[in-house]
This record gives sequence, C-alpha cells and structure tokens, in this order.
Amino acid sequence: MIGADAAPRSRRGRQPARVHGILPLNKSAGMTSFDAVRAVRRVLGERRVGHAGTLDPSATGLLPICVGQATRLVDFLHQQPKRYHCVVRLGERSDTMDLEGTVSHVADASHVTEPAVRAALVRFEGDVQQVPPMHSAVRHDGRHLYELAREGVEVEREPRTVHIGSIRVIAFRGGPIAEAELDVVSGKGAYMRVLASDLGDLLGTGGLLSWLERTSYGPMTITDSVTLEQLEAMEDPGSALLGPDVAVSYMPRVDLPPQLAVQVRRGQSVWLARVPEPRPRGAVRAHGPEGELICVGELAGTMLRPTKVLASGAA
Repeated sequence: MIGADAAPRSRRGRQPARVHGILPLNKSAGMTSFDAVRAVRRVLGERRVGHAGTLDPSATGLLPICVGQATRLVDFLHQQPKRYHCVVRLGERSDTMDLEGTVSHVADASHVTEPAVRAALVRFEGDVQQVPPMHSAVRHDGRHLYELAREGVEVEREPRTVHIGSIRVIAFRGGPIAEAELDVVSGKGAYMRVLASDLGDLLGTGGLLSWLERTSYGPMTITDSVTLEQLEAMEDPGSALLGPDVAVSYMPRVDLPPQLAVQVRRGQSVWLARVPEPRPRGAVRAHGPEGELICVGELAGTMLRPTKVLASGAA
C-alpha cells in the first residue's frame, strides 16, 4: 500500500512527493538500473525516486524502487538478503566476468563433474573475500570503476568481505563448456560475476556469469513484482507500491498510541508503557495508531529514541 498527501509546496518551493512506497520492479534485460529509475519517475510523476541495489543491464529480476519518503530507508533495505538464479559457464573467461565483455576460451571443462562443483561451492559460503570487478559501480578517487574500465584503465581494488548465505546447484550440464545453474542467497555487496569467476579459477577452467535473475529481495519475491510495461498500463500506477515498512520489516515493531505518535513525529524521545516480548534492544520500527510507519529508532529499556522520522502521510 501507499500513502498519498496533498500537502502544499515545501519551504524550498518544490512540491512534496504525493506517493510513498517501494515498487518491486521486474527489470528487463538491456535496461540499466538508472534507466529503471528514470522510467518510474516519469510514470509516477515523482522526483524522489531511487533504486536499492544495482542490477547489471544484462541481468533481469527484482529491482526495488523507492519512492517519496521510502528513499530515506534505502540503507535499511540494503541490509536484507537477496536471492539469485544464475548460470555459471565453465571453460571460458571474460574481462567483465560475464557475456557483456570479451570472452576467451580458457580450458576444456569436460572433466568437471557436478559433485566437483558442489564441493568447490562450499568454499564460497559464509563470509568470503571478493575483489570488486572493474566493470562495477564501486568508486575509486571519485569515479566509478566502470568509467575507468571503459578508458582501458585498471586500478588496484581492495578485497571486501561479503556474506553468501547459501549456494544450491539446480542443474549441471557437462561438456567442454560446462554450465552450472545455481540458486544463491547473499548479503549486501556480493557480486555473482565474481562468484562465477572465482569458482572457475578454483576448478582450473575459468568461469563467467552467463545469465542472472534476482528472484527475491528481503520479503519481496519475483512473483510480487511488476514490469515497466505493466506499470505503464495501470490506471493508478501508485497502487503497485508496497508500504515503506517493507524496507525495515526485519526490525522488531513497536506500536505507539496517538499521543506518543505525535511526539515521535516531532523527533522527541518517548517512554513506552509497553514493549514487545521478548523485549527488543537496538533498532526498532515504530508505527502509529493507524498502522503507518512513523520512524526507525533505538530502543533502550523502555525509552524510544527516533533516529529517522518519516513525514506525515508517508504510510
């Protein structure tokens, strides 16, 4: 659901957002994540629109688009796990680690078996080190790595610790160019292209990512998503948005009575007469009497200190 408001112009003279929420967009191949943001801005007629988690142009699947007040919750959305359906091609390598770059044959992968792939993948579960690819949105000295890569410049990149919760082999097709079809659950910042390349290096065949679809993101799944074409065809495109609280659904919930809700909306800390059991500590999400998300805050004992307050009407 979304919240709508008809508020006057802000102090800066800009019309406040009329709709707030998260669009579970099913991105098509060939579209950049920024292309998707621009299209959603146009369809909804809103300026405050941003995506949570880049998908490469060749990749498809779930791309959460935050609208209005929900753009303030992007960092929380990033903390949620993502699920990918992908195909790793063994026996080849690419300068972009996928089929978008220059592909070269490395070795005959006929000797690779499905049990060997399963055994190798165990090494990539849990907290692992990944070196960000040159063709990525990571910044170096203020510039995106992909910008440098297009100029033929390669720079040193520090390995980063990422978390991969699980990797499951869905199917395996052997041969000189073998393919492993995988289901991967990962945390923030994990690159499936790097996983494919590292797996190929471990098996001694080289590897690249030949296909990728993001199938879930936090509580959202691909079956919940809408395509850009479906969004454009809707009489009320705003009805496709989920509530902003999707971004923080993993946090313990605190429900506020009317008087405390008014105080929290003003950014004031409040003492709660009742807290959920088992009693949460740390980050919580606070909802108003109508169920609307009011803020994200810190709970210490029975005191709630709001750290990010959403404007009224952003339910």
